[in-house]
Amino acid sequence: MNHANRLVAPDAANAQQVFRLLVLYRWLSLLPAIWGLAVAGAGARPLAALAAAVALNTVVTLGARPLNEALGRRPLLLLSDIAVCGALVWSSGGWSTPYYLYSFSPILAAAYFFRWRGALLAAAGMAAAFLVAGLAPLAPGDATSQSLIVQLVGFFLIAGAFGYATTLLATVQVSHAELDRAHRDLAVIHDLTLHLQAAADVNEVQEHVLTVVTNDVGYPRAIMALVDADEQALTSWLSKGSTDRDRLECDLPHTARLPLAPGSGEIAQSVLDGQARLVPLAPDRPLVASEPFTTCLGARPYHVFPMLLREHAVGVLLVEAADDGDPARLASLQAIASQAAVAVGTTLMCIDRAQRLAIQDERIRFAREIHDTVSQSLFGLSYSLDACIKLLPGQADVARAELAHLRDLAEATRAEVRQSILNTWPSELTAERFSGDLRRYVSEACRAGQLDLSLEIRGDFNAVLPSAKRGLYRIAQEALNNVVRHAQATQASVCLDIAEGQAVLAVRDNGRGFEPAVALAREFDRERFGLLGIRERAASLGGTCEIHSRPGAGTTLLVSLPAGKG
Repeated sequence: MNHANRLVAPDAANAQQVFRLLVLYRWLSLLPAIWGLAVAGAGARPLAALAAAVALNTVVTLGARPLNEALGRRPLLLLSDIAVCGALVWSSGGWSTPYYLYSFSPILAAAYFFRWRGALLAAAGMAAAFLVAGLAPLAPGDATSQSLIVQLVGFFLIAGAFGYATTLLATVQVSHAELDRAHRDLAVIHDLTLHLQAAADVNEVQEHVLTVVTNDVGYPRAIMALVDADEQALTSWLSKGSTDRDRLECDLPHTARLPLAPGSGEIAQSVLDGQARLVPLAPDRPLVASEPFTTCLGARPYHVFPMLLREHAVGVLLVEAADDGDPARLASLQAIASQAAVAVGTTLMCIDRAQRLAIQDERIRFAREIHDTVSQSLFGLSYSLDACIKLLPGQADVARAELAHLRDLAEATRAEVRQSILNTWPSELTAERFSGDLRRYVSEACRAGQLDLSLEIRGDFNAVLPSAKRGLYRIAQEALNNVVRHAQATQASVCLDIAEGQAVLAVRDNGRGFEPAVALAREFDRERFGLLGIRERAASLGGTCEIHSRPGAGTTLLVSLPAGKG
């Protein structure tokens, strides 16, 4: 009976309308009795029968809800209605009773509550009561078998027709409810997919999934853990309950670790074999084999869904089994677990890729810093030391002064190395210091005694971000080093223009020039960071680099960077 009532529950509004029609039928079926009473005259016995029928209808009308609930729990209560109808037949003329249509009321009620089987059983009971009630007032020779057969067959015809119709309607209601639930689950999964795509980290993914399972799908509790591939364990535990009690009962630490081993319980085994399962309350099938987990999970069954991404487990989703294992709902949970696996796996891949790129960028940055500072300073040191060797022993005083200068240069180089390691830049960097450091670098590190260098900064130097200032300095430093080492130039100029949100650096010389395409093609060697390093540094700061040169015509280097401040 509970199953029957559950079938009509999804469409409660329609069920209420059907019941009202049944009540209306009970009242309208009294019209033949009222008409017969009016034509034949009012007698004590017919009036008593009609009064009893009206009283019963009034009780059914006013007490509809408690009567429905009572009948759902105790179907045999319908026998009392059949008995009342039999009494009305007996007291109102037997088989020629005006209450024949009223006798269909229990049959229709049985069809409404218990489908065609209940309707046929009620028809059999009503037919038996009708036969017995009709025998009492029967006089010899009054039996009309053909009329009786028609009346009895009518019970079963109406019972079969209405019972089958209500069964079909219930099936349609169930199908409609299942379609509604499937549509709702699909909408939930679609919304979940959109939220997961926008999730910033793995914890946000877990929160979204657990919220959907408990709030939208309607399960009382859900728990998720992620796979630590390095240690082969489940960790990063997170739980959510639909009520405050469910939320407070589970206090499993986020960093708790469950080894992925066959002896660790059903959760670990599900992740290992990649198979979803329902773990009932059974001593021989524990969820986990350690006390902190059993205390948190409690004595309740769980659906266990491994979260797989390309056959690799990235986590597990536990859902408290609070239903009868409806395949449609389990399919929705499986889809949610699959979406969660994709989101978790994608997020972890993005994090790993970002970490790798950060490490690679840091290595490139450090290589550039070393090239721009240590390599070039060591070249100057080597060049000067070679000159000192040639001065000894004949010009010891000159060599001594040169060595003192080299000592200062070595100290400056050490400071440059430390600065590269710490990735710092003086906060007081100004246009004057920018120009002064470049001049000092050319004269001391590059030893460009014959190079006529001009430096000019136009615009608001303070409008440039510190990272762009540093990048421009390193680019100018590398460009001047190339001028000194390779260009054989007598004149060079550095001009920095800052206007309209752009910083444009121009480095020009009157040297021997070169073919840019050929020079850049030669710089594939990992040991060389000159022109390619300038281009890559400019690109990393969101800028562009142009090199204009040809043999015998000098070189112009143009670098444009976003200034970074309005």
